[in-house]
Amino acid sequence: MKNVLFATTALVLTAGVASAEVTFSGKAEAGVIDIKNKAALVYSGIDINVGASVTTENGVTVSATTDMGAGSIADVADKEVDAQADDMTAPEVKVSMNGVTVELQSEGVDDYYDGDLDNYDVGVTGAMAGLTFGVAFETEKNAVDAATKANGSDYSIKAGYAAGPVSVSIASNEGTETLTKISASYTMGAITATVTNDNKGAQASINTVKVAYAQDGVSASISFADDKDHAGNSNTGKKASWDVAVGYTAGAMGINFSTNESDKWEADVSYDLGGATAFAATDSNETMMAGINFAF
Repeated sequence: MKNVLFATTALVLTAGVASAEVTFSGKAEAGVIDIKNKAALVYSGIDINVGASVTTENGVTVSATTDMGAGSIADVADKEVDAQADDMTAPEVKVSMNGVTVELQSEGVDDYYDGDLDNYDVGVTGAMAGLTFGVAFETEKNAVDAATKANGSDYSIKAGYAAGPVSVSIASNEGTETLTKISASYTMGAITATVTNDNKGAQASINTVKVAYAQDGVSASISFADDKDHAGNSNTGKKASWDVAVGYTAGAMGINFSTNESDKWEADVSYDLGGATAFAATDSNETMMAGINFAF
């Protein structure tokens, strides 16, 4: 998983009558990770993102981004380190005009159902008057997944609408079976309540209720799902899923803790050193990691 990059340096290059903005951003990190029953590993890594964009005289913006890196960088959420590619990946190209963006990247457009189900070659997204929409599809019909040898999805769609405190959304993947997720949220000050129905294709639907709070450096959320004994339930004893998470930020310090129905928990702490960030994390699998990173 590539890391989010936090800072950007921009250059403006001129060729003929067009001026292109070229950006460089990245993250460097070093640390140590200790996984249960394995030797502690010292790691270091760098991830560099390169982008370029130009806006034509008739208002069309064309941009391209790619990245490269070396070594490894921690994925704190998954309690692992991710290798960074040592050469430039195939670029993501976007063409935008009047609120509509076309994204082109072979197997580089995430599906809209959950972001991990499939990858597409072309995506079209847009927004107008509170409405958002998107469609992604393969350029080769019924593309075959290299790992599973199964037919991939034909297309993925999404739509959302927000009006005041209320927002609704739908996302669907169409392939060998149809997967659809519908959500509705209501915000009351610092509290947001969300109800989601996930049809899970051929399996029984799962309904989830989540309540989240965020204000003055404090965040908290709790969610429940009616998936007890569901065919896809991997919880301990097939228990119904629930998750609790809390977080607190005070000045340079940030602390997060979460747990669930299977007594799986994780805790993270970070400290902003001013120009760099120190962090440490651990979980119920007896994985521990600590390190320091900076963005540029």
